[in-house]
Amino acid sequence: MALTMGSMAAALATTRPEPRPLTNTDGIGLRLAQDPMVETALFFETETMAVRVYRQGSNYLMNLYNKTTDAVEARGIPARIIPSSRDQIVYRADRGEAERFARINVLNETELEIIAADGTLVLKEPGFNAVVGVPDGSTDFQGNSVAPGTGAIVLSAEAARLRSHPRLGSDILGAASRREIVDVLDRVGNPDDGFIWYQVIYDGVTGWVRGDLLQPLR
Repeated sequence: MALTMGSMAAALATTRPEPRPLTNTDGIGLRLAQDPMVETALFFETETMAVRVYRQGSNYLMNLYNKTTDAVEARGIPARIIPSSRDQIVYRADRGEAERFARINVLNETELEIIAADGTLVLKEPGFNAVVGVPDGSTDFQGNSVAPGTGAIVLSAEAARLRSHPRLGSDILGAASRREIVDVLDRVGNPDDGFIWYQVIYDGVTGWVRGDLLQPLR
């Protein structure tokens, strides 16, 4: 079951305020009105769910979207990284009625597991279409480094396409012409293509642009 554009928005939903546009009086590289910044640490789909773990300041939070019922089952649940004996990262979020585990290993294989308070296994599904957080500084992902909460200049020869998902082949929602400025909301690394992707807003449209098509404001 594929994510629709509306489903993707629900899966990524946070309490992040709408960014204000950059103006001539803002100054170069001004951070948007997001304090603290929100940035994706892990996103993936399973057969029935979409999972997002994100950072807000020094805190991790988790969103879960049920693709079958078209409902957000969990929004902003506090999460933490738990120790693991295997070569993987495990994010655990628990809020009374269940424990939720989002896992990714060194091969970029993902899994969502939900266990009820009484120990009953509610769901355990492998994931796909994973993207991961990109650290500040050096990274193995290709593309220019642009910090979320700042503006970027479009480098594309003609126009940068704004896509519904951070991967080629996803729906095109709009485009930003060369030398136009977009506001960067989020960034992820796509292990499948090796590129950084940026969630941006331009002319009222929010979409994903590949990192080699943007340049940070200097």
